[in-house]
Amino acid sequence: MIEQEMQALVSSAVRTPSFWVWGRHLFRLRQDNINERGILERCERINDASPKEDDWKLVIDIDELGRKENRVFEFHSHMECCLFGPDADRLLLMLSDGGSDLVELREIDARTGGLIDGGFHTPSGRITVSWLNIDHLLISHTVYGGPKTAGDWPAASYIWQRGSDLRDAKLVFTAEPTDAIAGVCSLGPTDSGRAVINRVVDFSTFIYYIVSLDGSVEELPGLPTGSSMVLPRPTTSKHLFISLSKETVVRGRMVPAGSLIAYDVSTNQPGEERLSIVYEPEEEEVNLHLWINGLRASKSRVHFAMSKRGVEKRMVFENKNGVWQLVHSVPTSTGSRVTIVAADCYSDDTIICESGLLCPSTYWLEDKEGKQTLLYAEKPAFDASEFILRQMTTNSEDGTEIDYLVLSPRVPKHDQGKAPVLMTGYGAYGISMPTSYLNSMLGGVSLVPWLNSGGSLVIPFIRGGGERGEAWHQAARQEKRQKSYDDFIAVAETIVRDGFTTPEHLGVYGSSSGGLLSAIMCIQRPKLFGAVVSDVPITDMLRYTLMGMGGAWIYEHGDPKDPEMAKVLRAYSPFHNIQDGVNYPPCLVTISTNDDRVGPGHGRKFAAKMKDAGASNFYFFEDNSGGHSVSDSFKNTKLLVRRLVFFIETLQ
Repeated sequence: MIEQEMQALVSSAVRTPSFWVWGRHLFRLRQDNINERGILERCERINDASPKEDDWKLVIDIDELGRKENRVFEFHSHMECCLFGPDADRLLLMLSDGGSDLVELREIDARTGGLIDGGFHTPSGRITVSWLNIDHLLISHTVYGGPKTAGDWPAASYIWQRGSDLRDAKLVFTAEPTDAIAGVCSLGPTDSGRAVINRVVDFSTFIYYIVSLDGSVEELPGLPTGSSMVLPRPTTSKHLFISLSKETVVRGRMVPAGSLIAYDVSTNQPGEERLSIVYEPEEEEVNLHLWINGLRASKSRVHFAMSKRGVEKRMVFENKNGVWQLVHSVPTSTGSRVTIVAADCYSDDTIICESGLLCPSTYWLEDKEGKQTLLYAEKPAFDASEFILRQMTTNSEDGTEIDYLVLSPRVPKHDQGKAPVLMTGYGAYGISMPTSYLNSMLGGVSLVPWLNSGGSLVIPFIRGGGERGEAWHQAARQEKRQKSYDDFIAVAETIVRDGFTTPEHLGVYGSSSGGLLSAIMCIQRPKLFGAVVSDVPITDMLRYTLMGMGGAWIYEHGDPKDPEMAKVLRAYSPFHNIQDGVNYPPCLVTISTNDDRVGPGHGRKFAAKMKDAGASNFYFFEDNSGGHSVSDSFKNTKLLVRRLVFFIETLQ
């Protein structure tokens, strides 16, 4: 019955499209149960009316391409770097096979989708790329080997000329082997003849270089290195933007962490004189989505959103006569969060999305004057009026106040104090937990049957995340990592103590770093939870640097080669703390063979050791594809059904 409900949901639901704006052109990646991998479409903006379905023209069918080549392709293009010129007539199509982080590159006609005769084309590898001009790319890759960073990413960047072999490309820069990762991105318009190399030294230190068509490389002088990760890196043709991760002296005065700084790349002035302050946050004000879709740059403006005590506003700044001035300030609708989905380097148009746990996503195009044109309104998947959303607080073990959200039925369907509850979290890298409609980190459409069956959802905002800014992240890094897990445990204990549920009806799940969290809950507090799902987890904290791209995460977790740090890591490492004779809760571990981000070894080792310890009701599922996103509810419905059945049968 659950499988039928899930299949019906997936069949009827259209996955929220991805949108991009490019001058007078719009692009859309549309996915549904028939076109699982997606159809890339293009629309010419003839007027300001909302596009009709007939206005969208096919560029390329990713599913059809995969069928022709007997591959399972995934679309991985970063359009800000991969579309060329104001007319958007070329696209560097980045294709992943089966969800792997490895991609191959093909140059296509962005109008017709046809391959460019003699165009750019690479085998599969870790690749980042940007146009310099129509005949030259700046590319970092490991297709044919070459130096790598600690995180297994390409260290070398090359200028590759059309018609030449990639192996003959001109080497222009090599990052340090100890860097976490390195990559390239565009610098404003993609036909500018310049692009950017970004060295991520340790996820707290970022060093930028501008590469010109002649192969010259300039490290940006005077640019503060202490900044936060932002994807994609926001740039105009004149400015590169960073968000400071710590207090920093800028132009002779101290500015707080979280401040937005612009760096003028169009001048030869001394480095310090290239800096300007765009925005300084108020106390307790944070950008919740800084990593992805929280900060964008258009032709001459910068766009971002700030939240303070649950009240959010989206702001747009423009440099006028050398001073950054606020040109728009727009409050976010009640119950929603806002993201800046796309910005246009050839105009000042943007694509905005508002979404909330009970509010389906709405996407619109917004022009320079603030006029909005609807692009997409998601249909409700459940009756929001039947549920109530509350924000509550509790205290962690050390007294720190922890906020958490509770989404529950307005009229309970289960006995008092026995509500089936799922908890999920992440708590790492300064990434905030998403609160958008049916977000994949929350289970996607598989959340609907859970809610409709009377289940509740609890989302703690634990330390290590970004919900209270960079200080909140730093509070659970390296030797303080256990703080994050103490916070999660405190919320679980609170909802049990308050009579909302019991351990027998309380489940936990998480993916990636959230998979680590859920595995830790299973091992540290087996009597507090009735069921655990750990998806693509990290579990061996003494060898994590040797698997996947784990070498990039030393700044977050610490180096196991350091004897003192190894003691800290071992103390919470799930793999190392499994004990014989413990009555662990029912546990399901799900991984993918081709997950080259975390690697399948963590889940396999954890499963084997749990089995050796005699753990009953332990389940392990490994899919041969899907990569780090193996639990996608559209592409892997059967896996989500397994997870949902596991929770419903165990907790209800």
